[in-house]
Amino acid sequence: MSKKDKKIEIQLSDAKVVVGKDKYDGYTLMIGKKLIGEIAELDDQFAIIKNGNVDSFYKNLEKAVEILIENYNLAK
Repeated sequence: MSKKDKKIEIQLSDAKVVVGKDKYDGYTLMIGKKLIGEIAELDDQFAIIKNGNVDSFYKNLEKAVEILIENYNLAK
């Protein structure tokens, strides 16, 4: 028996991201209706935000999104 491929909707939308007590321009990454991560633009870099704190920095948005999706899939 073969499994059917499931269509998964991934949405990246503009948002204000809270880092510590400050708000920065950034993005939220959603899979379906579940928020899986936030990315903030800090000093010409993209930072993955976890629990209101910076987790890691990346030079481009695509790499930050890739890492968030990878971490989400590994945690399942």
